[in-house]
Amino acid sequence: MAHFNRDVEGFTASRVVKTIGSENVDNYTVYILEVYCGSYSWTVRHRYSEFHELHERLVTKYKIDKTLLPPKKVFGNQNEEFIKKRQADLELYLQVLMHYLPKLPPELAFFLDFDKYEIHGITQLLAEHLFEKGEKILQSQQTFVVSPLHLNAVTQRLKLPEPTCDHILIYTGDMRKDLGHILDFFTRLKYLKILGTKEPLGTSNIEVNQLSFEMNCFKSLTVLELDQCNIGTISVVDTVKKTLKHLIVHGSLQALKDMLLRDIVYWQTEDTEETAVLPVWESLQAADFSHNEIKEIDESVRLMPRLEYLDLSRNQLSDVQHLHYLPALSQVNLAHNRLRTLESLHVRLGNVKILNLSGNQLDTLEGLSKLYSLETLNVSKNKLAEVENVQCIGKLPCLENLILRDNPIRTVVDYRVAVLELFGDRAKEVLLDKEATTQQELDKIAVRLALQKAKDDRAKRQSTSSTADTSSIPN
Repeated sequence: MAHFNRDVEGFTASRVVKTIGSENVDNYTVYILEVYCGSYSWTVRHRYSEFHELHERLVTKYKIDKTLLPPKKVFGNQNEEFIKKRQADLELYLQVLMHYLPKLPPELAFFLDFDKYEIHGITQLLAEHLFEKGEKILQSQQTFVVSPLHLNAVTQRLKLPEPTCDHILIYTGDMRKDLGHILDFFTRLKYLKILGTKEPLGTSNIEVNQLSFEMNCFKSLTVLELDQCNIGTISVVDTVKKTLKHLIVHGSLQALKDMLLRDIVYWQTEDTEETAVLPVWESLQAADFSHNEIKEIDESVRLMPRLEYLDLSRNQLSDVQHLHYLPALSQVNLAHNRLRTLESLHVRLGNVKILNLSGNQLDTLEGLSKLYSLETLNVSKNKLAEVENVQCIGKLPCLENLILRDNPIRTVVDYRVAVLELFGDRAKEVLLDKEATTQQELDKIAVRLALQKAKDDRAKRQSTSSTADTSSIPN
């Protein structure tokens, strides 16, 4: 299957239209056209009446010969032999138009779906849309959603040796379709979502996620979302790295470095070996890499030195590594991964305040005992079965929100009191499973703490007495 991201000469190649068949729909004959533009192709369906309407407009505006289109036939127009002849006649009609009008008028281009599949048609339609709606989108700070198809078309169109209006003015003088409207909008846009798809586009052989595109037109982006995209097709993102504050990538990654190491620059002098220059995402404060297939946190995270929020939920992580390279990190979401143990997590997440570890396979929280900045902890849907498994977090001085839902520990008698008791005098400050501690629970905790203190004091006195007795025995 041909791809849509080859050389731009594919777009300037000869255009051919063939009538490849017909079908009967509601007692009407619909003719099936195959449009070829270089190695790219798509199908279009039209009734004869639509051909006739097109022809009338072309005759009026461009002085096309009236007799060029095969005439109507009132009787016998469903005859198989007639339909085959009309197929051939309509194909010849379109081929003559394509030859006679090398610069396709908008009416013919629209009739053949060039606005859906060919770069001139795609960019002209996008330019017209942005001419009408672009300023409103910018002023209201809406997220602009676009496909790799559109970005590929703009990228390839800019490489063609044509003015931004190409042949539009020849036929219409319509400045709304000027490519300049797109470039102006892209330069000022702050919120962008690129939505890919793994399915072929419409009736074409175009695989959207194989389309390459460059992002150097975006000079002001602060939020970028990539959803179901092929990251390997994106290039020239160095400008985006300077302005972006929030990056969201869903359903597109198998490794963080695939995104974070885009546009590595290699240079070499006569006296040195080849050296890689790694542009930093210097303004990035939040990164959401959830819903991917990431198996490890690689060292590329160090290219986000100002990152404060990191979401790696719903991936395939079995360990937490390299997050010590992110000194500003305060919120981390590692929910729904494959984490079983968390050894010495304070070494990697020393300043984290909000931590989500729900939906993993943890049976102890021992590794969290020194996260002294932690304020909110979600460990729901794990394998925590005993109060002893969570005992260490009771000593965390700032912890105020603890979520333990959907763990076996919930079956422990007086579960809430047993857990809140771990916090001692701070029990009244803690929300357990998003519920405030009741006065009744505080009373129970006070009694249990008093009994425990008495027990500890008794054990201490016994230990002291035993030591004294031992020291008084003569040698």
